[in-house]
Amino acid sequence: MNQPRNILPPARQTSPAPSEGLPLSGMRIVELTVAWAGPMAGRVLSYLGAEVIHVEPANNLDSWRSYMPLFLPKRYPDREGGERRYNRAALFNSQNTDKLSFSLDIKAPGGKAVFNDLIASADGLIANFTPGMLDRLGYANEALWALKPDLCIVEMPGFGNSGAMRDWKALGPTMEQAAGMCAIIGYGDGKPVSTGPAYMDPIGGFHGAAAMLTALLHRRRTGEGQYVEVPQIEAAMHLIGEHLLHAAETGDDPIADGNRLPDAAPHDAFRAEGEDEWVVIAVRKEDEWRALCAIPGLEALAQDARFATLEGRIENQGALKAMIEAWTIGRDKHATAGVLQDAGVPAAAVYKANDALTCDYLNARAFSTPLTHPEAGTHPHQGMPYRYEKTPVSHRRAAPCFGEHNHYILRDILKRTDADIADLEQAGTIRSVPDRIFEIRKPRKPSG
Repeated sequence: MNQPRNILPPARQTSPAPSEGLPLSGMRIVELTVAWAGPMAGRVLSYLGAEVIHVEPANNLDSWRSYMPLFLPKRYPDREGGERRYNRAALFNSQNTDKLSFSLDIKAPGGKAVFNDLIASADGLIANFTPGMLDRLGYANEALWALKPDLCIVEMPGFGNSGAMRDWKALGPTMEQAAGMCAIIGYGDGKPVSTGPAYMDPIGGFHGAAAMLTALLHRRRTGEGQYVEVPQIEAAMHLIGEHLLHAAETGDDPIADGNRLPDAAPHDAFRAEGEDEWVVIAVRKEDEWRALCAIPGLEALAQDARFATLEGRIENQGALKAMIEAWTIGRDKHATAGVLQDAGVPAAAVYKANDALTCDYLNARAFSTPLTHPEAGTHPHQGMPYRYEKTPVSHRRAAPCFGEHNHYILRDILKRTDADIADLEQAGTIRSVPDRIFEIRKPRKPSG
């Protein structure tokens, strides 16, 4: 008899290490999320010690597990997908540290009963599906509260749950445009510029985590669960608040002018030694300007009448940049930033990803933590910007393999017997390998 595909080896089943003593120890969060924003919210909570259960559809994997026919080498360690590339995907593994993976088909035999019991055991639920998805699954708010009356529910729709844009497709780069962010980024040529990554997603993730924490605090005080809506567009708009206030006051939109500001000069990025290396200098006060002019090699700035006033420096920014860049271009960006900071001038090297990972200062502060994944290897993982004196936190374990904690969740949390678990595996309700595995297709090389 052929072995059912959903229990093919290796079906790694582990029990998680305890998180006693951490700020959210004892809290359980069920996470119905995909991609970045929702998993990021759960990642914040798991980092702080909550038991976050990432529920993965057993027959429709999270896209960030790179579960797609097109093979993109940069998304895997050593640019190799491996036999189970869904466990080695860097995107998924970066946002699901410290969590548990539960691969469950709610529509399969026994699936709904299992999910009902999981909700009944939880303190909170996070979802970032399109509006109405929970309703269509049969889990509208009232249905969830029938299972757990004090459940805290956080949904993270892109454009909110009401209004004409409610059902619009929501992706980070397009939502940046809709939030007004990209209109203020550019170089005066009228073309908006995206930030590059899907910047909206981590913004939404932090807001989603904050929403859950405040709902849990309210429950602790009152015993009441509640529903919290976190629209991604509105979350992002808080980061451009000063521009919204300016528009409300004057009716004028901000002018995109690269790195320059109307009330500061120099305020720009300057070329440094090496290929595509830069240092940023931002001078907004007269004492900072005088400090800049006193640095050996830049004394001529103080002798140039064009730069005697802020107005003159703003009017002659091209000439000002050329003189400063003649000094910076032959210097290491890190050393230059140090010289400027020591003199009292706001400055910073423009870090690339590898600069951050190899920075002595950040490493001394344990900015990243090396975690070992059984199939992806050992890699540094960026921490969170929280440093607690009484309850120190850090990443504790790598992201889970697909369905890694099925047995633990069913046996230890939901009190199912070994026979029950075997029946669920046989029915395909839970899985330790995906239902479908695409053939890997290499990207085509451009012709010509």
